[in-house]
Amino acid sequence: MTSTTTHVLLLFLDGIGLGDDDPAINPFAAAHTPTLDALAGGQRWLRSTARTESERALFIPTDPRLGIPGRPQSATGQAAILTGRNVPAEIGEHYGPRPTREIRAILDQDNLFKRAQANGGSAALINAFPPRFHAAVARGKRLPSSNQYAALSAGLSLFTDKDIYSGAAMSPDWTGEGWRSDLGYTDTPLYGRAEAGAHLAQLAQQRRFTFFEHWVTDVIGHRGPLEQGIALLELFDGVMAGLLEAWDDEHGLIVITSDHGNFEDLSHRHHTENDVPTVVIGAARHLFAEGLRDLSGITPGVLRALGS
Repeated sequence: MTSTTTHVLLLFLDGIGLGDDDPAINPFAAAHTPTLDALAGGQRWLRSTARTESERALFIPTDPRLGIPGRPQSATGQAAILTGRNVPAEIGEHYGPRPTREIRAILDQDNLFKRAQANGGSAALINAFPPRFHAAVARGKRLPSSNQYAALSAGLSLFTDKDIYSGAAMSPDWTGEGWRSDLGYTDTPLYGRAEAGAHLAQLAQQRRFTFFEHWVTDVIGHRGPLEQGIALLELFDGVMAGLLEAWDDEHGLIVITSDHGNFEDLSHRHHTENDVPTVVIGAARHLFAEGLRDLSGITPGVLRALGS
């Protein structure tokens, strides 16, 4: 019998590709990540790692190029993930970082947040954003990313610092440290690595579709340094350990994916044309992964897994 699931958690890690086994330039080749490695059958997340099944997961190298020459970009890659459409082909190029009017129109027509809410389902982008972000968007001084725009287009509100305090939302760095070190808050919640993972699981179990976006990987991909990238991956490994311990594979599906490569090659500051990893955890992973080859397969897979 083919398994479906009651809730999906999509962990979006901006700008992570599958690069060379070179610890001098690739944090994935240098970091100590036993939890991530186990999800790929004991292998590191590298260019040489083929499609692999482990005890709980499928590791699937995924094409972000979508048949269009050039380096994949954030706006079109995220839109492809969230619509199931070959957005770069439709607009004739890879484009980013923010969505153009044409990309926004595609997201307005339909997206995964809208589909997940059909027939009484619930969905959320669980990142919290500080007041200055909300003010800049309201004034038209900042354009939301494709991920954020898709949620707004579906009638969802983006969470605020109040949701950080209540525990209804997460910080993009998982632990909440950035709200204190970068945004100047003094009393926002802090989570340990495993605690942050368990909190992710708890939030995802509240609704049909939960989306979490992590963009620090892309920032490090553009700026470095390698040591910071290694530390970030080891932090994520600890978060995933906590998430997996709290996760019910029978009723939930975790999907980890990305829009383009960048972080995996710190010898330069540009995006790459490498495949990206898609990692799928849960009993419905095979149903999700049917025919998955490129980013346009993410939305159809999520909908199959949800029985939509």
